[in-house]
Parts: sequence; structure tokens; C-alpha cells
Amino acid sequence: MTADALHDILLPKLSGVRSIAGGFQARCPAHEDHSPSLSITPGTSQPVVLMCHAGCQTEDILAAIGLTWADISQPAEDRKPDDEWTPAGPASHVYDYRAETGELLYQVLRVPEPGGSKTFRQRVPDRLAKSGWRWSLGDTRKVLYRLPELIAAIDGGETVWCAEGEKDVETLARHGVAATCNSGGAGKWRDEYTDLFVDAHVRIVADRDKPGQAHARMVADSLAEVAGSVTIVEPTVGKDISDHLAAGKTLEELVVTWASEQPPTVDLAPDLHEFLSHVDPPTSWVVEGLLERGDRLIWTGTEGLGKSLTVRQIAVAVAAGIHPFRNQNIPRQKVLYIDCENSERQGRKYFRMLEHVARMKNHRVPEGQMFVIHRPTGIDLSRPDDAAWLLERVVAHEPDLLVCGPFYRLHAADSEEERGARRVVAALDAARVQADCALIVEHHAPHASNGTRTLRPFGSSLLMRWPEMGMGIAPATEEQPCKNVVVKAWRGNRDERHWPRALKWSENDNDWPWVIDDDWKNSHS
Repeated sequence: MTADALHDILLPKLSGVRSIAGGFQARCPAHEDHSPSLSITPGTSQPVVLMCHAGCQTEDILAAIGLTWADISQPAEDRKPDDEWTPAGPASHVYDYRAETGELLYQVLRVPEPGGSKTFRQRVPDRLAKSGWRWSLGDTRKVLYRLPELIAAIDGGETVWCAEGEKDVETLARHGVAATCNSGGAGKWRDEYTDLFVDAHVRIVADRDKPGQAHARMVADSLAEVAGSVTIVEPTVGKDISDHLAAGKTLEELVVTWASEQPPTVDLAPDLHEFLSHVDPPTSWVVEGLLERGDRLIWTGTEGLGKSLTVRQIAVAVAAGIHPFRNQNIPRQKVLYIDCENSERQGRKYFRMLEHVARMKNHRVPEGQMFVIHRPTGIDLSRPDDAAWLLERVVAHEPDLLVCGPFYRLHAADSEEERGARRVVAALDAARVQADCALIVEHHAPHASNGTRTLRPFGSSLLMRWPEMGMGIAPATEEQPCKNVVVKAWRGNRDERHWPRALKWSENDNDWPWVIDDDWKNSHS
């Protein structure tokens, strides 16, 4: 069984499919299986290995979903056994690229490689060559895959789909939609393709990786001026649309990360008296008394003091529906946490501990309430691609609270240079406004100067002016600097807020790491 046959024939008939190391896991169809107990892995001496941990036999599993060994052993529909040879080895799939008239212009051949990777070779019909093929496109006209079908769909007013590769186009076609891609993969879209899409409604499926997302934006930018509408979507499971659909998801469950908009209409500004006649809506709190929707907060502190953990604590508590420093119920809010410094392994260590505390307080974080992204290599929001990536994440997740940082990992420019800082805060503001959310950015405080260390953020003075609030933590005592901290405002609040004045480290594994230090508060009141 080829990898594509596994995706196209077997997995769509199973439920509860998810990726695991070396294969997949699903609910066994041969018995009442509430928690997935069926392992699916590629075989060596047979097409696939099906192992039900409840003891069901392979034949019974296949019979339960209406398949036989012959079904799962058949090659994919677009495999052409007679034309498999390529200079890189046997090809598993051959994809025809045809002109509007149906004339074959060239072929793309998919060649499997050891370890599950793949390569591609391209060839052109050549009557003078002994094999009948020339293994170089040369000046052959480059067209979109399934071009005749694409033109017919656009002429018929259908929504058309753009994927990154031929395999995904075939998957989409089997699900009843018109689809296409360019040859050569990500980044190879050509400007001359654009004229085909005048007034068309287009959905672009981005692979869930950096090249795939950049390719989707490239296609969207090319089509935005001529198409009737352009939408970028991403799968919720796996890397690409084939993984998404193989896991039992639908086209409707793809996540929208970007959509074209109509040009804005220009409205006249209101007259002063009309302006004053409007009644302001009530304050929309993310955490009452601490964070309002639309707030920008920069949270600072010295190294090793626990500022990152404080921000994580706030994020988990807000998602769980409990005050981050007091045992009070609050309305749950959706949280998107983007860590640009630590690895996923480091993040799991802390978030697992904090989620345990939320459970002990009977405030489990519900599914779909908090999303965590780790980019330990950082992002550069001064670059259009990374700024677009952030905006796409916010559109897809619709957070009430966005946590991002640390700031020095959000750009690659000189920290003291204001122009670069302006581009970064502009990207953060665009994301904040798009989601109408509160924003917390973690940042480092500068090293001591003349024996004094402040909590103001390191870098451009713009960071002193940009946020509505600037808060930080500093050691409360020299004896135990990491056990007791004071919370100080280095930029005045726009409105009165009720942040704790001091925190202490909790020794209770069932409580938040940082709790309010009432002893310090009372002694300094």
C-alpha cells in the first residue's frame, strides 16, 4: 500500500484518526471503541499493519469498514506502472500538465525516497528521443495543473481551490471541488497565472509550515487585485489538506487565516455634538480590574526572577476562568500564547504544572480555550512575511488575550533603533486590533546603570510610550530575591487598576506559583 493509498482508501473510513510516531491511531471499527485502540503502520512484507489492542483480527477490522486486502493493496488511481522509470528512481505517481485544449505539455513524476521523503522529476514528450521523453522542461510553456478543468470551473462560477502540490489537488478533486497548483512546489507561482482568475472566488490551502504559509500569501497577493474573493485556509490536523481530510475532517472545518476585503468606504467624521451624543459601551474586561480589551501591557523583570512564569500563570488562569492572583471566578477568555524564546519541551514543563493547578482549583482549561505556539528561533515582525504570519494566527484563533514575546525575539534589528521598533509595534497593534483583544508582551529590563536597575524595558524609548500599562517585578528583599517580589508600574495606568503590590513564591503544588504576599502588603501600607 502506498502512502497515498493509505491516506485515500483506508484512513477516511476510520474515525478518531490522529498521527502518532511511525503511523496513525484510530478507533477500531470491529468493536465498540470509545478510546482509540487501533494502530495503523506501513508494513514491509504486507501493505499495512493493523493492530487492535483489544484483540480484533485484521480481517474483521477491514470487513467492518467494507474493505478487503485487495482494496488496500491496490495502487493509487493516478499511478502509471508502464511509465515509472525516472533518473532518480521509480516514480509512484505521474501527473499530466495539459494545455487548455487538452494537449499534454509535460509531466511531473513523484519519486519516493527512503525515510518517507520524496523528490520530483519533470519530462516533456519528445518524438526524437529513444524513450519518447526529454527530462528537461527547457522553454516548455508552464501551466497550472488540471488547467482545462480549472477554466471550466471558473467559467461556471464555481469556487476554485489552490493547493501546494499535485497530491493535494487530487485529494480535493476526489472531494468534489475544482482544484489546481503550480508545478515545482512552494514559491514557484508565476505572475502569468493571475489572468485566469479574473472575478473568480478562490480558496488557497496553506500547508502548516513556514514555506507553505509563505507560498499561500504569495498566491493571495498575486490574485487579490483580480479575483472576486481570496481566502487562505489551513488544516486543523496534520501538515496538509490530505492529512486533514484523512483524519475525518471536512472542508468546512478548515481554519480561515486571511480573507480579502472590499475597499473601505469613506465616511465623514461626526459633528462634535453628534460625537458627544453617543453613549460609551460598558468596559469590556478580560480580567476585571487588571486587563481591559484593547490594552497593551509590557511586563518586565530581571533575569531568573520568574517574569515568564508570571505571564504564563496569567494566561492559564484567564483561559481557566479564575483570577490569576486571587481565588475568584472570572469569565473564561480565549488565549493565544506565542513563545519566541523557549522550546516546546520547556513550555510543556511549565504549562503542565499550571494546568494541574487550574484543575486543583476545579477550573480545568476547556478544549479550544488556550492555544500555544513555540517559535524558539524567534520571529521578525519588521519583515512583512512574519507580520502577516502573526496576523494570520490571530485571525485563525480569535483570542481575547494575546501573549507574545519576549520583545527582543520579535525582531532582528538593533534594539535601540526606533524605526525597527516602530515596525514591530505596528505589527502587534494590527494583530491586537484585528482580534479586539488585550495584549501582553514580555520584555527584559536593562542591566544596572550607576548601581541602579530599573524596570523600564530595554531598547528604544518608543517602548516607554507605546503601551497603556508598563508593569514589572523586582526583588522585595536581597535575602530571597526569587521568593518575594514587588510589582511596580514603570508606566502609569490609563485608568485605575488593581494589580497586587507584592507576590511570594508558593510552596503548595496545588496553588499558583506566585500568590499575593499579604504580609509585605500589610507591612508597607
